[in-house]
Amino acid sequence: MTQQVEADSRSRTGRDALPLALSGMVGIGVLLGPAPAAAAAGPWAPLGLLVALLAAVCAASAVAYQSRARSGPGATYACVRERMGLLPARIGASAHLAAQVAAIAAIARVIGEFFLPSASALVAGAVILLVVLSATTGLRIRGAAAWSWVALSLAVIVLVVAICFAIDPVGGVPGHVDPGASNDSAVGIIGAGGVLFFAFAGFERLAAPAGDGDRAPWAATRRAITISLVAVTVLLAVMIAALTYQLGWERLALSPMPIRDVLTAAAAADLVPLVCVGAAVALLPVLLGALESMRSTGLAMVRDGELPRVLGRTGPSGTPYLLDLIAGVAAVVVSQLIDPTALMSFAACALLLHYALANAGARLLLSDGPTWPMRGACLGMGLSVVLAMSMPVSAMLTTLGVVVVGPLLAGIVSRRWK
Repeated sequence: MTQQVEADSRSRTGRDALPLALSGMVGIGVLLGPAPAAAAAGPWAPLGLLVALLAAVCAASAVAYQSRARSGPGATYACVRERMGLLPARIGASAHLAAQVAAIAAIARVIGEFFLPSASALVAGAVILLVVLSATTGLRIRGAAAWSWVALSLAVIVLVVAICFAIDPVGGVPGHVDPGASNDSAVGIIGAGGVLFFAFAGFERLAAPAGDGDRAPWAATRRAITISLVAVTVLLAVMIAALTYQLGWERLALSPMPIRDVLTAAAAADLVPLVCVGAAVALLPVLLGALESMRSTGLAMVRDGELPRVLGRTGPSGTPYLLDLIAGVAAVVVSQLIDPTALMSFAACALLLHYALANAGARLLLSDGPTWPMRGACLGMGLSVVLAMSMPVSAMLTTLGVVVVGPLLAGIVSRRWK
């Protein structure tokens, strides 16, 4: 009872808001995202980061307003369904579910690469099943525990950055290259923004919480979202600067695991096991946060009959164990077949489609409200579409398949087509 009272007090005062957001955002987008961003835009990748930040600000604002209007799980899905109709809601929800499954697989695979590179796929599968089991028993990382994991993530990033700048790169400063040698087109910049958007995706844990226990006061929510978005932007910018200082744009673009490669290049190979294990442990709350986000939309679809009712069955801890288990098994299968960078690109593309519809729903929700939030939703809708269209062809085609098959399956389950 005392613990419940303390949790309620934290919820009312918003003390858990900032660590809840940060523990879901400081993940593989920061650790892995600079490499595909460098491949897309080269020295112009920082401009892509600014585009990603703008899209994230619009999306977070739209989702927060929708959650404020509609409490409970799947607030964005519910708002889109109410304002735009059944088909757009199904498309957005299908994209969101697939994106979170891909994110779980990508995060777990990166954990495997950090912890045991020779058997990363097996480690990824084991980690996913462990996290699903923990979530099913009611594990929730909040408060001091969330701050501890945020501190561990920051310690890993600070250590990597310090090592990069403390040692001169071999052969001078490779980060100073001819911009004309890289992809400096608008498509390259937008492509970098699309993949870097994935680093901001964890804001949904705070902006649209599934349970009332995570719902903070409006002022605390807005403040925490703002701080977390700025913090992730700064961390990404510093990480990109450090990686390019040691590796240069060309080597960074080709690196599958930048953290490991940059430590080796900076003559700090002895620290690779320590840093990699620390990064792997720090990613566990991000994995749990992706599962929680998936669960929120899944429960909303179960509630509306879009998914089989049996998936909403809860265990003693009150969590939907069948829904968690099916998502976990799907993530395990995907993690064995696809590399983390491709998974991250698909997850970013699908999330951008989801947030394009979320912004459109928020635009209609705010049509009679304040002017600037409504215009921000319009901007966010356009930016999300542009960023999604700049992603790799394979990611776009997979997203297209999801938004065709997902609504079709939902229609078969619910036996409703309009």
